[in-house]
Amino acid sequence: MNPPAPQFLAEGDPHFAHIAFALLGTGALGLIATSTFYALAGPQAALPGGAGDIALARTATESAAGWMRAAGLAGMPSDVLLAVGAVMLASMKRGPGAGLAVAGWLAMALAGALFIVVDAMVALVLPPAAITPHGEAAYAAQRALFDALFTIGAWTAGLGALAAAWSSHWPEFRWRTALWLLRAAGVVGVLANTAHLLGLPGAALIGPGIALLAVALLVMAVAARSSPRNSDPVAGSNVSGLA
Repeated sequence: MNPPAPQFLAEGDPHFAHIAFALLGTGALGLIATSTFYALAGPQAALPGGAGDIALARTATESAAGWMRAAGLAGMPSDVLLAVGAVMLASMKRGPGAGLAVAGWLAMALAGALFIVVDAMVALVLPPAAITPHGEAAYAAQRALFDALFTIGAWTAGLGALAAAWSSHWPEFRWRTALWLLRAAGVVGVLANTAHLLGLPGAALIGPGIALLAVALLVMAVAARSSPRNSDPVAGSNVSGLA
């Protein structure tokens, strides 16, 4: 007796793909706002590589506490939406090229989970630590953890974006702009964060790489939601490589 055919979560629910892309698009929109707040907070206070001088970083963090709190409060729910949407998209993949696409979307979901912690730290941990009397050592340790989690989270997101966008046949890439934006975000994310982890220049591109990824995901979600209603939201056709 032949084994039963695998069942996919999206099958039988005509709203599954629409929900997935709505979550992804809403999360991406929130991530764009979050990236703006991080930029307004400044690299010394809230981005990897900005805490070379702990005294200056603590002063910058105290001054930017409002923007950091806004970044974290916008970022945490956005991270949740992005993670859930990415898992749902992973579950929709089947056929040729599905393995790499599933790995990519699951990696981006994992990055979302890491950034929940990162955004919680930027909003609720680093600002109080910056104003604690004689708290230089505690702030330095917390900032080092924040920088490490931010960097590996952004690296994971970049690698996931490259994997998800490796094949161009998936329905969410009907707009080629979305495909190439996601690939560009992946390249920037992997290269910038790898360089920073190795102690090389690259930290300045980490934040822009995340912002570019957010724009790519938003464009992709809009493209998918704008696709014809009679198109298959689960499977693609005409598999191609990196083209």
